[in-house]
Amino acid sequence: MRTVKGKISWIDILNPTRADLEFLKKQHRFHPIILDELLHLSVRSRVEFYKTYLYLTYHLPIYDKKLRTSRRMEIDFLVTKEKVITIHYEDCEPIENFYRSLSNNTHFKERALGENSARAVYYLIQEIINFSMRQIKHVEENISHITQEIFKRREAEMLEKISYVKRDILDYSIISHPQEILLNSFLEVGAKFWGDEVKIYLNDLIGDYYKVTQLLENYHQVIGSLEATNGQLLGAKTNAVMQRFTILAFLTVPLALFASLASVDFIGQFLAESHLRFWIIFGATGVIVIALVLLFRKKGWL
Repeated sequence: MRTVKGKISWIDILNPTRADLEFLKKQHRFHPIILDELLHLSVRSRVEFYKTYLYLTYHLPIYDKKLRTSRRMEIDFLVTKEKVITIHYEDCEPIENFYRSLSNNTHFKERALGENSARAVYYLIQEIINFSMRQIKHVEENISHITQEIFKRREAEMLEKISYVKRDILDYSIISHPQEILLNSFLEVGAKFWGDEVKIYLNDLIGDYYKVTQLLENYHQVIGSLEATNGQLLGAKTNAVMQRFTILAFLTVPLALFASLASVDFIGQFLAESHLRFWIIFGATGVIVIALVLLFRKKGWL
């Protein structure tokens, strides 16, 4: 647990314990059920209004390199008029960035902790959204790589990479989309709790969030187009291979015909009477095959 004080205080708790909850219970009249919920992760994002405090559960996407997709990270807020308490269950980059800004920038500390708790919550969530914008950059990098590699005749490899990017965009969207409902609810609840003057800050957060959704939509459309292009290239490559196999199969017809005729009794006997007859017919068959190969190459079929 760490505390930063200004006119209001910010308390940050990593991996809350029973002792941490007892401390919060002594300091404030938080509902026991809410305090119990802080011991484990929540299933959904939400914002709840009480007479003397707000309870906010915020889920943000974070990229997992091992899974090669985004997963959910949770930050809980308990907000009174004088304090902002954040609870999280793993090291959290936006929280660390906010702490460093308070520690190293006196002017920022005065803005964030100098007026009311609404301003502190605004800067915290703004830092979280900025972090989400940075997190989504890896999707842009992966799409850029696919765009550069898609015409290098590695369609099967590109199909796998495209599938990973599509899954990542889907997982990111599943985690990110509930934030829209959360922030719109927070706008209404925040105005009741602090007054209408905070609406300008909360509306700004909604605007920042929509920038993330616009990027997601753009990436979704681009990766869909790349998938269609890669599918067409793979289909064309498959058709070309099938065409070559069909031509090769056709080229074996003269040889198969020669072998079939040679197996017929009277023709076999006719060929056996003179080795020259065998080689003449065999050579003629070979000439036909070579002529067909040259013809197909001229037509561009081989």
